[in-house]
Amino acid sequence: MHKKIAAGLLALSAGAAGTAAAAPISSLIGTTTTPQVQMGPEWFSRFDASLITSSQFNALKTSPAAPLGLFATSEKVRVTYVGTGAARDSNLFLASDGGGFDTAAFWNPIYASGGTNNLSIYNPVNSSNQLFQTRAGCSYQTAKAGNTCLATQIGMSRDITGLTVGSQLVFGLQTQRLVYDGINLPNVEYFFTGPGSTNDDPRGWNDDAIHARAFALDIGDDRLLVGFEDTWLGAGSRSDRDFNDMVFIFEGVAVEHPVPQDNPVPAPSSAALLGLGLGLMAWHQRRRVTR
Repeated sequence: MHKKIAAGLLALSAGAAGTAAAAPISSLIGTTTTPQVQMGPEWFSRFDASLITSSQFNALKTSPAAPLGLFATSEKVRVTYVGTGAARDSNLFLASDGGGFDTAAFWNPIYASGGTNNLSIYNPVNSSNQLFQTRAGCSYQTAKAGNTCLATQIGMSRDITGLTVGSQLVFGLQTQRLVYDGINLPNVEYFFTGPGSTNDDPRGWNDDAIHARAFALDIGDDRLLVGFEDTWLGAGSRSDRDFNDMVFIFEGVAVEHPVPQDNPVPAPSSAALLGLGLGLMAWHQRRRVTR
């Protein structure tokens, strides 16, 4: 049903393409998860094991990298931070809550600020649209020094309210510079949910690639595990493409494409349906004979 809502209400959001996020975002809800566990090969990773199982984690990493369009199925969407397997710090933010994403409108102020994406003048992420800072309290450098720190927002949630059912939501990941320990990521970069076209811009500061995957945690698709790939996926990329760099649970959203499910209801096989049909025909024939 949620997929029908998303498909049927695309027209509602089409006229508002490129609008800035305006929906109220709550303060942080809950408390920091402790202990935080390692998932995957990254020893410095931090995850809340009460929110995600290893099988769900692996299913997310291997799910199809199909375009992830998110649509509100209620007036409130909750986003919960599950964990990070990334070395670089980043900010998850709501880029648009009323339509498609206009990449030129997003990038033009950055161009106008001097042609740099290193935040020397202009920062499109602020207190009104930011959801989480992924390595707050536990930078890669700090983790590498002792591997004992906690990422202070893991396990916490934020509510986005005042939404219109069926409105398209675009979330962005602002990834920070990291030049340390042989890692050379000197620029602030931005990656967005949606098709590759949302990760394109007029001057080529993005890679025109899909950067988010989803895995349905429930039957239906309004509770999703969503993972981001936080590095460039264009030519020459050394990304591991496992989409576990930043992982979140989204509640109250639908997607515009089928996603793998944790506990899917198996569809009846063709043989089973044929057998059922033959059985009904035989029963009907016996009723006619005995009348």
